[in-house]
Amino acid sequence: MGKIRRNLLVGLVVGTLFIGWWMNDFYIGNWRFRLFSPAHWSYVWDEFKSGWIIHSASDWVFVSTIVLLVPTFLVLWWISCKIRWRQSALAGCRKIKALFCKPDPKKVVRKKIKLKSKESHKKVRPKPINSIGRPAAKAVGRTMDAGGQGTPATPTPPVSPEFTGGFDLPNGPTGSSVGSIPQTADRPAFLDENDDLDNVSLDDIKLPERERLQEDVVSLLSGANYQVVRDVLMNKLTLAYVGVATDTIVLALADTEAGDWLADEEFFNEEEPLWFSENAHRISPVYRLIETSKSFQKKVQDAGYPQRVIPMLIEQAGTIINAADMTETWNKMNVIVCRTDMGGPEELPSVAAAVPHAADKGTAADLESIRNLF
Repeated sequence: MGKIRRNLLVGLVVGTLFIGWWMNDFYIGNWRFRLFSPAHWSYVWDEFKSGWIIHSASDWVFVSTIVLLVPTFLVLWWISCKIRWRQSALAGCRKIKALFCKPDPKKVVRKKIKLKSKESHKKVRPKPINSIGRPAAKAVGRTMDAGGQGTPATPTPPVSPEFTGGFDLPNGPTGSSVGSIPQTADRPAFLDENDDLDNVSLDDIKLPERERLQEDVVSLLSGANYQVVRDVLMNKLTLAYVGVATDTIVLALADTEAGDWLADEEFFNEEEPLWFSENAHRISPVYRLIETSKSFQKKVQDAGYPQRVIPMLIEQAGTIINAADMTETWNKMNVIVCRTDMGGPEELPSVAAAVPHAADKGTAADLESIRNLF
């Protein structure tokens, strides 16, 4: 109904401008003929019945424009319905603004790539052990008794950087200095026998890698009542998974670009939204996925199917460093952004938690009918 209402509104505006103003003034100025005057139409009809013979070019133009009046209006109506008036007006305003208000390139670049520090970003960083910010080490060793049996080592009590005295270790030596490693614990591989953390370079400390999130996406989609099709090429975009149900269709794009990425979903100087890494940039996969989803949603509606198309981006290899800042934006864009495998950060939900549950899988015939739209 929304599209029909829009077309009727456009037709009303076009008819008012074309017939009510331009054509009416056109006939009045040239032949003193009023389109909406019954008396004038009666006069023309009487002339036609009495055997009106057209001789002058002016009369030919009059008759031709009368005959072509309705077809011309219908053509103008059809063209006006195809034009995206709102987007065209916004584009025109941006060009006018860019013509008179040219931004400072330096300020634009700084505003484009500026990263806000939030608590969610700090959670993935190791906590400092002293004022110079060395990462903390966890006591994960095991003490060995005389018989060679291993028993869990007692964790070292936390000590503030200002504390300079010693403390007693249960079942161990007293007066240990701050930051020292208990002699009975298994020492890390990068430490010598006489070394402690104060003599270790930061380059020698290796933090544990992010744990791989192992998920079977096909099984998760199937468990949420979807029939799954893999590796679907749609609008020059390869979708890793397409889940089809009776009420929902999920278009899942797997982002396999490794590295740390700064996401940005806003247009800049009429360019497509970009994601930035330390030394590169690329078109936002969220933007590409949404454009593909809109195109496919139109195909589904035109074919008369009731399904709602939901775009879902699965971060599989890289890390979106400003994911916490972008969550609200993605929600407004009606796109699901989640993670699996080595994707991050941890603020993003897993595929298992993010996939929407469908009502019914449907039959093989339902799946085949949707596949014909790919």
